[in-house]
Amino acid sequence: MKRKILVIGVLASTLLLAGCSAFGSSSSNASGPSGGSGTSGGSSGTSEVVPDEPGASDSGGSLAAGAPGAGRDAAPLLPDAQVVTTGTIALRADDPVGTADRAVALATGLGGHVDNRTEQSSGQARADLVLRIPSARVDEAVDGLKTLATVDSVAITATDVTAQVSDVNARITALQTSVNRLLDLMAKASDTTDLIALESTLSERQADLDGLTAQKNAIADTVQYSSITVSIARTEAVAVATPGDFWSGLGTGWSSLVTALSAALVAFGVLVPWLVTLGVIALAVLAIIRLAARRPRPAATAARAATATPAAATPAATAAPATAAPDPSPSETSS
Repeated sequence: MKRKILVIGVLASTLLLAGCSAFGSSSSNASGPSGGSGTSGGSSGTSEVVPDEPGASDSGGSLAAGAPGAGRDAAPLLPDAQVVTTGTIALRADDPVGTADRAVALATGLGGHVDNRTEQSSGQARADLVLRIPSARVDEAVDGLKTLATVDSVAITATDVTAQVSDVNARITALQTSVNRLLDLMAKASDTTDLIALESTLSERQADLDGLTAQKNAIADTVQYSSITVSIARTEAVAVATPGDFWSGLGTGWSSLVTALSAALVAFGVLVPWLVTLGVIALAVLAIIRLAARRPRPAATAARAATATPAAATPAATAAPATAAPDPSPSETSS
């Protein structure tokens, strides 16, 4: 019993000590922020002595100059996007030249101009235009062109050249600074050799600067004025000929026969060179085959010679007894 009471007392003492330590740590944590705020207050007081900066907030300058919030507020705005717009429109009209005149009038009315124009009146009449339209009024121009004739196709493309413009501007600034520095050095140069070297370098830098300036102006022109290519073709009417009586049907049949014969002659003319070439090749092959057939083979010749030799020996053997001398008679033998 006493042991249980002792254990309970030890556990109670442990819990009491743990509670006291937790209370002390929470009190120390609570005192920490207050000290921090005092430090912040000191820094705020210091920031009031510093002159106003663009990144300072309106609440008494609680943000330091190097704070993230101040950096975001002081970040420069990005330049406006530089976009080059181009388009193509294909139209069909009964009078392509007249339609082209109306398209030019439309572009002029919108503040644009004609960059290129070609026309063809004879044969398959057509007209091709390259219109330069202010970029802000491209939609109006496209809508107006659609009303002039039958539309076959429309394609509009926009290309962002902001990065290219920024790069060209930065290079122009650097080259202009270099040119100005070279001019200062030339004004202070006293040696002829140094002066000649500076003039040569200045000429190169000035040429590069002029090239970049021209490129910048060209990009600015394409951004300010969009290019729209307009192609206008004549509307072709398909006429279908229908025979009305026997004679017209006969004429139509005769025309179709002549057309078929003409097509057959054309096809034959196309095939003649092939036929001649194939005929020559066939004749050469036949000649080679005939020569090979006429030439005797060595094996066959030897076989025929072997066969002919016994046949020639047999008559000689049979003829030998006939030519032999006759046997002597008994009288001649006794004598």
